[in-house]
Amino acid sequence: MARAFEKATLADAVGRLRAGMKVLLPAGCGDAIAIRDEILGQADRLAPLTLMGGLRLDDYPFARPAYAGKLRFATWHHSPRLAEAAARGDVDFVPIRYFDTVTVFTEGGAWAPDAVIVHCAPPDAAGYLSLGVSVSYSLPAARRAPLVIAQVNARMPRTLGNAFLHRSQIDCWVEAEHPLAEYPPTPIGAVERTIAAHVADLVPDGATVQVGVGSIPQAVMEALAGKKDLGVHSLLVDHMLPLIESGVINNARKRLHPGRMDVGEIMGTERLFRWAHENPAINMEPSDIAHDPEVVGTLGDFVSVNSALEVDVLGQVNAESVQGRQITGIGGQFDFVLGASRASGGRSIIALPSTGRDGQVSRIVARLPSGARVTTPRFVADFIVTEWGVAALRGKSDAGRAREMLRLAHPAFKGALGREAATS
Repeated sequence: MARAFEKATLADAVGRLRAGMKVLLPAGCGDAIAIRDEILGQADRLAPLTLMGGLRLDDYPFARPAYAGKLRFATWHHSPRLAEAAARGDVDFVPIRYFDTVTVFTEGGAWAPDAVIVHCAPPDAAGYLSLGVSVSYSLPAARRAPLVIAQVNARMPRTLGNAFLHRSQIDCWVEAEHPLAEYPPTPIGAVERTIAAHVADLVPDGATVQVGVGSIPQAVMEALAGKKDLGVHSLLVDHMLPLIESGVINNARKRLHPGRMDVGEIMGTERLFRWAHENPAINMEPSDIAHDPEVVGTLGDFVSVNSALEVDVLGQVNAESVQGRQITGIGGQFDFVLGASRASGGRSIIALPSTGRDGQVSRIVARLPSGARVTTPRFVADFIVTEWGVAALRGKSDAGRAREMLRLAHPAFKGALGREAATS
């Protein structure tokens, strides 16, 4: 049944929400800031309201003490900025991988939304609105939600591919123009550049690459400048643009959609957003495609590059917790590690500095400590990289893995780690 696509003010659009609802917000640079702020303004009327979503670039304003008991947040991507709200019971962390968001946070799922907020470019002549920089979980959820509210923003790039809702799928919309939330480049140091050089050696010409966010992935992209015919899968970020402009990234040898990159999220600055507008090199795909290990397994020479907080000598990867505290989420790491294991020429890489806390602790450990989360289990761990080299774990025995991993430890910790590993 067609929906009304009724134009509304911000107050009237948010006025359609009711106390007790679960409301799904878009991720990252797709944040619908105007609608978010109006929800804050109506928090007393809406209490209790559960907001839901993934990675955010703001300071979680709805988690401030002023909204205690009024606005809750359910997420699969925790943050230290949520610590106070979590302590008072206003945060629900849901430990799922990104691929599962499209079933858990959509109609029929455990966290089925009562309403979905989307952030769109203006409709075209046929009435189709592109969700622009963020389609990963928002698009599948919106296509099945009881209530869909759209923020239409002329500054949102109109991306192509599987990125569209028709006006007949939207209940009401508000016109609110503002700059998109940006994800700027991060500082890169000597350690990150050394790690990136090791990673680049593992990426063959013609590979399709997936990288996460942060300083190491950024350094990796810079280190790939001498490669040929690379493709991109899942995430498009600012530091890919120089490789695209130089022809290093051309997607020519991709097995899925040759000549196009399959992207669920675009995270960067205004320069990247403008480049993405109506660009036929971009094929937007939600997470039920982009994060599906079966789809990733068809990509052949697929290389996944992600990071970690610590890795033990057997190859167990913790990318989520510190001293038993959840500080981030599973994200897409396991999806892509598993997908790489199914690809004919696939390889997954976990890259991290060998130390943390300004060199005070080793991030290569004899065993993960009690309470640590296992993001990637040892039986699918492939390559681990620090500034001290590369450990190839696939097919190795426990003893062989320990020898490989000890090579990656900082010299200040290597002796103690070796003794601890020998007795564990």
